[in-house]
Amino acid sequence: MLDDGGTLLAGHIAFAGLFALFPFLIFLTTLGGELGQSAAAQEFVDIGLGAMPDQVRAAIEPAVREVLRGGRQGLMTVSIIASLWAVSSAFEAARYALNLAYDVTQTRAIWRQRLQSMLLVLIFAVFIIIAMVIMVAAPIAWAFAELYEVAPIDWEPIYNAVRFGMSIILMIAIVLPLYRWLPNRRLSTLEVLPGAVFAVIIWIAAAELYSWYLLNLGRFTVTYGSLGGIVATLLFFYISALIFIFGAEVNAARQRQRDHVPETPAP
Repeated sequence: MLDDGGTLLAGHIAFAGLFALFPFLIFLTTLGGELGQSAAAQEFVDIGLGAMPDQVRAAIEPAVREVLRGGRQGLMTVSIIASLWAVSSAFEAARYALNLAYDVTQTRAIWRQRLQSMLLVLIFAVFIIIAMVIMVAAPIAWAFAELYEVAPIDWEPIYNAVRFGMSIILMIAIVLPLYRWLPNRRLSTLEVLPGAVFAVIIWIAAAELYSWYLLNLGRFTVTYGSLGGIVATLLFFYISALIFIFGAEVNAARQRQRDHVPETPAP
């Protein structure tokens, strides 16, 4: 990762990811409204904010809520197209890092790359809405079962564990297609699955550790004043990008080991 300039690329991906966060939420909630699933889109927002460290969530949640209160727009408006373009730019930043991990150059036409990234945004949005519909319906079914005493109260920890497990599966399902389709190399799902699982597990651990750090040691407001929350958010996105790149490097290293190909140093 260091040889491929991962620490530098992580900064680019972190900025592109933060820049794309709000346009993606606008697109997701708009699509959810068009499909009659606004509650599902809102559930994803709540889960995403809940997974972030407290100081990071406090910094961006007011802006997220303000943007989402702006009202739903038609899917074909200029702002939605611009949102798709902004989110796909984050995917293009990730594509560059993945190509370096696999020691390949980009041979696809620019328009094909951008079209693929925008299609991925649409697929992710639809997948997220479907997954959230299931997660929104689960508490309703659980409450109905408790009302008629179908489900014993002892099952509640199991239900919470299943809900947490579904959140992990959702994160893996988002990361895995990026590892598979963005690099300029044919890869199977099994070839990229270890890196995706590794990245998600490490990210969960890093998020917990970062939360502890901010709570006990991090004092960004002393150095950055009122911008402390923004700096903490950028650092969190940077750490997340580093983990994403490292997961790709894990997959690439396994691929080279299977093919008996020595690693090519980055220029």
